[in-house]
Amino acid sequence: MLCVLGATLLFLAFSLATLDVNSTSRKPIARASGQASVTGGPSFSYTSQWGSYGGPIMPNGVAVDSSGNVYIADAKNYAIVKLASSGAFVTSWGSYGTATGQFRNPEGIALDASGNVFVSDSVNNNIQKFTNAGSFITSWNTWNKTSILKHPFGLSVNATGFLYAVDQGDQRVQIYGNNGTYVASFGGLGSNLAGKFQSPFGVAVGPTYVYVSDSSFQSGNITEFTRSGGFVCAWGGGSLFQPAMVATDNASNVYVADNFGNDIVKFSACNNKAQWISGSTGTSPGQFDGPVGVAVDSQMNVYVGDSNNFRVQKLFANSGNYLSSMLYPKPGMFASPYDAAIDGSGHIYVVDEGNNRVQMFSLTGTYLLAWGTSGSGNGQFNGPTGIAVDHNGNIYVADFSNNRVEKFLPNGTFIKAWGTFGTGNGQFYGPFGIAVDSSNDLYVTDYSNNRVQKFDSLGNFITEWGSSGTANGQFSGPTGIAVDSLNNVYVTDSSNNRIEKFTSSGGFITAWGSSGSGNGQFSIPGHLSLDSTGNVYVSDTYNNRVQEFTTSGTFLTSFGTVGSGNGQLVDPEGLTIDASGSVYVTDTGNSSGTSNNRVEVFTSTTSSQGSMGGGRPPLHM
Repeated sequence: MLCVLGATLLFLAFSLATLDVNSTSRKPIARASGQASVTGGPSFSYTSQWGSYGGPIMPNGVAVDSSGNVYIADAKNYAIVKLASSGAFVTSWGSYGTATGQFRNPEGIALDASGNVFVSDSVNNNIQKFTNAGSFITSWNTWNKTSILKHPFGLSVNATGFLYAVDQGDQRVQIYGNNGTYVASFGGLGSNLAGKFQSPFGVAVGPTYVYVSDSSFQSGNITEFTRSGGFVCAWGGGSLFQPAMVATDNASNVYVADNFGNDIVKFSACNNKAQWISGSTGTSPGQFDGPVGVAVDSQMNVYVGDSNNFRVQKLFANSGNYLSSMLYPKPGMFASPYDAAIDGSGHIYVVDEGNNRVQMFSLTGTYLLAWGTSGSGNGQFNGPTGIAVDHNGNIYVADFSNNRVEKFLPNGTFIKAWGTFGTGNGQFYGPFGIAVDSSNDLYVTDYSNNRVQKFDSLGNFITEWGSSGTANGQFSGPTGIAVDSLNNVYVTDSSNNRIEKFTSSGGFITAWGSSGSGNGQFSIPGHLSLDSTGNVYVSDTYNNRVQEFTTSGTFLTSFGTVGSGNGQLVDPEGLTIDASGSVYVTDTGNSSGTSNNRVEVFTSTTSSQGSMGGGRPPLHM
């Protein structure tokens, strides 16, 4: 019973970890089709962009090709991520789902001699094959023609192109041809029996033999087989806590990611004594937290998927010495950029929500600096969603899940923070957007309290307005906020699909908008911003576009269509406008993939106007 329980717990641990790290993602909402630019008002054209996905990864499986490119089965983002040998991002593919090219828990990953990529999905119970650029080739979910795969994990390809796949639910290894044709299987359920398994996890094909790890608490060993599945030997049960993936080099040394032991163990085949053990529990270089994937390149470097530290570590195989980390987030890249603001010196600040940081760029997209890490301490963030710059250049960030506002110098130096969870004056339940008026007073949309709160620049409470509802002056999830030159306040009332306009003290002036995809209609709009003439620009998030209005709500134009091409958008959340009237849109990307994650710049082709820039939280599932 204990061995079965142990195997079950390991499988659930990886599956639940995948679900947990995504628990703050935005709730999927039915989206309208993309909208084309509309005639009758000023028009905007795509100019430039920067950024791509560079957020936390959960590396379950790791593989490396002959050029040193590293392929990662990323369980956090339901994707495959390809990195250059330097750690630079190359490409990624995949999203959450059950369709072709989608994943629910990618686990194993392997490459054949032609560079094709094989991926096992332990929840979708299938194996998919792609080119090394991510183009889908084929998939299958059976063995022996009729039996369905049950939780496939580790994968390995031999020199002649046969794929070995751990079928954990059937306690065996399946052998397939390169196109998925079933060839044979070996193993089966057994406790401490020669060639049998309790909970097989990883597989590696060496020059002569095949090595399979058994992750159950009762076994916890490595078994060596011939290529056709004949039992040779077993070892490691006394020195491994819970082995996950395995790899082998050309000398038939075996490398094991010991998941519960938080270390990497190297054995000579059929030898119970480890040559070296690298690692301990922690976050420092050479330490691990739940390692899963492991791979070895031709230069005798070992790559370890340090899963719960969201990184791949590179070690020297002969000594175990730490070499480097392929660590996200990368400078200049994003994981759900939620909002942006421009200062008076030509810098743009972007809230990188998924990476819990703020990044600063030139207006042409040159990376300058970043600050912030995950946490609740000073200068740390937990899902930041809004940003604003005052007339002195100070930066204010809506730290959504920490229920506070933080204030920084332009170089990221922390000044102060205010706010706690609650409904009282100066308390928050999800602060989302921030705007600054001519006196440097701050206005904050308090998302789940359905109100706006006003503070001075030191964080002292001044006033508040709003309540839950659909009447004038009421809100349902207020997100974006901006202030014009007369100190009128514009608020995105997201779930009511409208914009409301107020005096600086909260007096209602007007409102416009309704649910839909027509001109002047919205589908859960996000942040908004004003140009120097007072025109209002709104990120119409789930319509995948930006709409422009006059100060009284008259529709002028829209731009953007759904997609990942130039000028296309996927769930844009924020925007800001520079002195020339160019619009910078945070093209956030959807919550179940690594798409877009960039800033796109659009320029007016009919006029020149300046900026008065003023975000929405991840909606919790």
